[in-house]
Amino acid sequence: MLQTRRVFRLLGASAVAMLCSRPGNAQIPSSHATLPTTTKAPAEFGTQDYVYTAISGLSFNGQSFFTGPELSREPPTNVDSHFYATVNIPNGVVIDYIGFDNWNDGTPAILGLALYENGNLVAGISSTPHGSGFGLDYNQTPIGFLYAGDAVERPYLVLDFECAPSPNAQFFQGAQVVWRRTVSPAPAAADFNDVPTTHPFFQYIEALKASGITGGCQVSPPLYCPDNPVTRGQMAVFLAKALGLHWPY
Repeated sequence: MLQTRRVFRLLGASAVAMLCSRPGNAQIPSSHATLPTTTKAPAEFGTQDYVYTAISGLSFNGQSFFTGPELSREPPTNVDSHFYATVNIPNGVVIDYIGFDNWNDGTPAILGLALYENGNLVAGISSTPHGSGFGLDYNQTPIGFLYAGDAVERPYLVLDFECAPSPNAQFFQGAQVVWRRTVSPAPAAADFNDVPTTHPFFQYIEALKASGITGGCQVSPPLYCPDNPVTRGQMAVFLAKALGLHWPY
């Protein structure tokens, strides 16, 4: 049985005093010229890289939280318990993996994590034995779920963490949703007379038009001029609009 200590206040007096003892947080230069090989760089744009959206265990509704063995949630013993948390990610992305960090009594599949969209089950995974400390469990096969809503109501995502009854303590620190961006599907009709639906770049040019990055090279008749060279000025417009550049933050 894991020994834990219940904490009813997140910060004690000593912790508050420590936090308030300095006027500000010092900036410490990184010792790494590049990211370590064990770390994945977060990518907000691009269709090849994954973004890891983490949801802390304390963001899930439910029972008490603990500082031992680590700051986490503990389901009540001998009760089938559910904890829920919403997931905030952009529309139009593909979710491939979900995972959660847990410490269980060593019983396989005693903990589970499920992802729902508007109440409909998307995917679920079960825990593997982690009786000696916290461990990550991920679905090993990509889910390939496209998270895309309509213009009327954006769908919402909910994570459901479930703990089966056990006389022993179970803990979870949080969950992760791993997703990647996609290019919007090609529309049925073309917006530019010189980029028909059969054009090899039709989907991508239409995505630029729909997102407001470009209006083409001519209004009437609407043309994109796909074979024309791009000037440095036009490139600046494309990049600034695509990335939403606004400085300072």
